[in-house]
Amino acid sequence: MTPYAACAGAAAWRRNPEQARQAITDWLLGDVQLSVGPHAGGVAGAIDGDGRPLYVYPEITGYYLQWLAWIASRRGATPALAQRADAAQRWLASWIGRCDPPDARVHLRVHGADWRNSASFCFDLAMVLRGVASAAAAGLIEPNPALIERLYAQLSRLTGADGEFVACVAPSGVALPDRWSTRRGGFLSKAAAAVLAVRVLPKLPAALQAAAEATLAASIRAAIEHPHDETHPRLYAIEGALMLASHPAVAPALSQLTHQLDRLLSSARLRGALSELDATRGAERLDIVAQGLRAAYLLRAAAPEWLPDQRALDRMQHFLVRYTAVDGAVAFTTAAEPKLYCVWAAMFTEQALALARTEPPNVARREMLTNLV
Repeated sequence: MTPYAACAGAAAWRRNPEQARQAITDWLLGDVQLSVGPHAGGVAGAIDGDGRPLYVYPEITGYYLQWLAWIASRRGATPALAQRADAAQRWLASWIGRCDPPDARVHLRVHGADWRNSASFCFDLAMVLRGVASAAAAGLIEPNPALIERLYAQLSRLTGADGEFVACVAPSGVALPDRWSTRRGGFLSKAAAAVLAVRVLPKLPAALQAAAEATLAASIRAAIEHPHDETHPRLYAIEGALMLASHPAVAPALSQLTHQLDRLLSSARLRGALSELDATRGAERLDIVAQGLRAAYLLRAAAPEWLPDQRALDRMQHFLVRYTAVDGAVAFTTAAEPKLYCVWAAMFTEQALALARTEPPNVARREMLTNLV
């Protein structure tokens, strides 16, 4: 892999969102998925400024399967897409059988202890499960029965005594940091919706079905009554709602979610930027801007009476294009150094730019909601 051009000021074409979107697509269909070595088929989470992957990320490999299904919905299930999907599934099958709990991040360089690898995360497992299901529904793969069985077993261990999913579990005596990702909250609506969306896979155990239903209802309540302070999980909560917008637990909450998104858009109206904390504090993150832009277009389709701030949406689109490198790589933040390119931010951004150029009546098309990364 070769070094990437700098993001800001890198190319004149950045003023053209469609050219930026195509460049991102080409980058994602390049070396973000490892092609050789013990982790061939796995997808990197982050790429450094020299174009080297830092770690392979199972959650993002699940996202990648989801994104391949999204591309297949527009291009067809080509042999090239199927080859990538098959390689991703083969790596996931190897990953989940390697250790218990399976590593949340597989580091490719010498690295200190990663607390994430001491626990099993409901969200990560759900994204892997949904990615496999979506790739299978798109005709890109035949689901691996052993992988599905192990994913079901891991998720079953994440069902609490009250019948809802817990955010994560760790062995006795292992202390985890108190973060949004380690405790229940609105963001788990996306995990619950992901589990409920896997109808194409071998029959979902009744207990998992019930846990997902209960978690969806509880997470939507939490998203309304106790929204996350952090912007990233708050948008995950909205994404989970959008995945099942007509669900009885979700539909009554859509109008309240539009109010939350209005507040985020008001923060983006000046520059198009959104930050980690309450949209205005902390690092300006490209993945969050892309999440907000996607959510606005999809929520507009689900709640036609809502009119998002178009100026904010335009600024957000321009912000994403501005910080897309010539190669199509998307930075994690706007910080100048050290430069890190983020694979999930690239997938979010490609979808956001595609939604921004889709005629409003078509935004709610089935493949757009089904394959939301």
